[in-house]
Amino acid sequence: MLETLEGGTVATVVIAFLVAGVVKGALGMGLPTISVAIMGAALGLREAIPVLMIPSFLANLWQFTRPGPVMPLFKRFGMMNLAACIGIWLGTILLFRIDTVIINSLFGSVVILYALLNLTRVEFTLAPGREPLFGPPVGFFSGLLSGVSGSLLLPVAVYLQALKLDKDTFVQAVGLSLFIGTVIWAISLYSEGAMTADAWILSAIAVPPILVGMVIGQWLRGRIPEAQFRTAIYIILILLSANLIRKGLL
Repeated sequence: MLETLEGGTVATVVIAFLVAGVVKGALGMGLPTISVAIMGAALGLREAIPVLMIPSFLANLWQFTRPGPVMPLFKRFGMMNLAACIGIWLGTILLFRIDTVIINSLFGSVVILYALLNLTRVEFTLAPGREPLFGPPVGFFSGLLSGVSGSLLLPVAVYLQALKLDKDTFVQAVGLSLFIGTVIWAISLYSEGAMTADAWILSAIAVPPILVGMVIGQWLRGRIPEAQFRTAIYIILILLSANLIRKGLL
């Protein structure tokens, strides 16, 4: 992990979470993906991922408790989230045991796929009665990706979108899955020795930039076309991820 809190490292964290906060405020998504993509290019994914802890915990706690009651979601998506916890634990173990090139390539590929799915507006439909069949595998695969790459959102978001949930339920269900995942993720990272004092300090430093960025993003939301903003963000994500893959292969 990071040995010292150098000025360049702190600046990278501040910039990454400020930008991620703007996107989160404008679109309601993108916190881990944007911040890890920026930090990963400068610090490395193994160093960047633990910094997400405090911001992710607070953001996802707010997201899943704000719209309404959470117990129905615990019951409905319980098996999916349990499988995700198992996947996160195994994925975190792999994070510190496989080659950095593989980690960079996996993260970059996942983010590029997520961006392309959104740019092309590919949609899937899944009948609610099939949730018991698809929920646990989706949860496990999502957790495995999260542990290795820090990006839990892709399979879970696609799965929940396929269920055609209303907007509030979708946002709350995503927040619940990410919140549970963040707790297990923190425990598994701590067990691997990744949550050092420096990581906690950087994670705390990341909170104010996110808050400022979210205020800016909310201000921008009503002043710029959302569709164009989303397109720009996804293109930037593709470029950042492609660069991360390139750096890993060179």
